[in-house]
Amino acid sequence: MKKFLYNYLFISVIATGIFLLAFTGCTDKGAPSLFQGVPTGPIGATPSITSISPSVALAGVTQITITGQNFSTDPTQDLVYFNGIPVTVSSATSTQLVLTSPNVIGDSVGIRVAVLNAEMFSNTVSITQKASSKDFYPGAKDQSDVPMSIVSDNLGNIYSSNNALGVYQITPDSTISLYSPKGGETFWSSMRFGPGGVMYCARGLQAIFTIPAGGGVKNSTWLVLPSTIKISQLEFDPLGNLWAAGKNSVIYRIKQDKSFVTFPFAANVTAMRVFVSGGTTYLYVAAQTDSLTTIQRMPIDANGNLGTAETYFDFSKNYGANWVVNGLDFSADGEMFLATNMSQPLIYVNTDKSTGALYPGVIQNSPALGLIWGSGNYLYYIRRQINDATGAFLVPQTIVRLDILKPGAPYYGQ
Repeated sequence: MKKFLYNYLFISVIATGIFLLAFTGCTDKGAPSLFQGVPTGPIGATPSITSISPSVALAGVTQITITGQNFSTDPTQDLVYFNGIPVTVSSATSTQLVLTSPNVIGDSVGIRVAVLNAEMFSNTVSITQKASSKDFYPGAKDQSDVPMSIVSDNLGNIYSSNNALGVYQITPDSTISLYSPKGGETFWSSMRFGPGGVMYCARGLQAIFTIPAGGGVKNSTWLVLPSTIKISQLEFDPLGNLWAAGKNSVIYRIKQDKSFVTFPFAANVTAMRVFVSGGTTYLYVAAQTDSLTTIQRMPIDANGNLGTAETYFDFSKNYGANWVVNGLDFSADGEMFLATNMSQPLIYVNTDKSTGALYPGVIQNSPALGLIWGSGNYLYYIRRQINDATGAFLVPQTIVRLDILKPGAPYYGQ
C-alpha cells in the first residue's frame, strides 16, 4: 500500500510540473485576438488635415492633394473618406496624400483621414465636388424620343436630330424646342452649321440637305451628287469649303456655288473634323477598312486642295479590331477625343499619342454615337440606350454633358 501511495504521489508531482511548465511557456504568446489579421502595435499619433487642394473638384476626375501631419508613408495604411465613402490613396508621405476624387457630389463634402494603429480620426475638412457628367437631354425618358446626331452653334445651343421626330434645339439651361420638323428622312447622321446660319445635313445618301437659318421649316435638298455616292459626314474648313465623305472611294470638297471636286480616299469615313495644328489646316477622318480603323489626316492648302494622307493615330492597333469610331473632335490645345462603340466609349489621344479612356468610372459603359463641343468647357456626346443582361430596356438613349476643364477647338463655316 505504501509503495502504491508513493508511486501515485510521484506521478502527480511530475504531471503538475509538466502542466506548470507548459502554462508558463504559453503565457508569453498572449491571448488570441478576436480580429485576426488586424495589425497590432503601439498606438500611433492622430492624423490631422491642414489643407486640401483644390477646394473645388470634379467628382471622379480631379487629383486631390491632402496636406497635414502623421500620415503613413505606406498608402495602404492611410484610410481616406469622402462623406463616409472610402477612397484609395495613390501615393503618400507623412505630410501629404494624393488620390483621385471619388464620384461624390456636393457643395460641402467632408473629408477625413484614419491611419492604421492610430486611435482617432483626423479633423474633417470640406470641399466642393462638382458633377463631371450630366444627362443633358430632358426629352430622353423612353424609347420614342431618340437623339441620333448632334451639332452646336456659336451661342452654345445644342441641336439634336431625333429618330422620326425632327431636329430639336436645346439651350444651355436645357430648354428644348422643335427647331425643324421631320422631312422625308428619319434622322441625320451628320449636321454642321454653315454661312449665314444655314444647317447642312447628311444621311448616308447621294444628297446634301439644308435647313434655313432659324429653322422653323422642313429641310430641302441642296445638292445631289452622283447616284453611287453615300454622304454620311460633313465638315467646314476656314476657307468656307464643305467637306463630305462616307462609304466611298473619294472625299468631296464642295463650294457654296455647289461646284465640287473629288480627292481619292478609299475607306469608309465614319467621323470627320478640321483642326489647325502648327499653322497647318488638316482634315482628320476616322477611316474604316474592313475591320480596322485609323485616324488619318490630310493637309488642306491655301487653294483648298487635299495633300497626302498620313496615319495620325492607329486606333485598332491600340484598342483592337472590329471597333468603330463614331465621332472625332479636338480641344483647343490639340487633345483629340473619339466617340466609339466600346464599353468604355470615349477615348482621349494626347498630342504625344498617349491614349486612354476618358473619365472611367464616371461615364456609363454604353457606346457613344457622336460628340460635339458646346460653349465653355463642355463636351457633349450621345450615349446609346442601356439594356439589362436580358436585353430589357433600362436607360434611354440620351445626350450627356461632360466638363472637360478646357474649351474645344473652333468650328469653321459658321
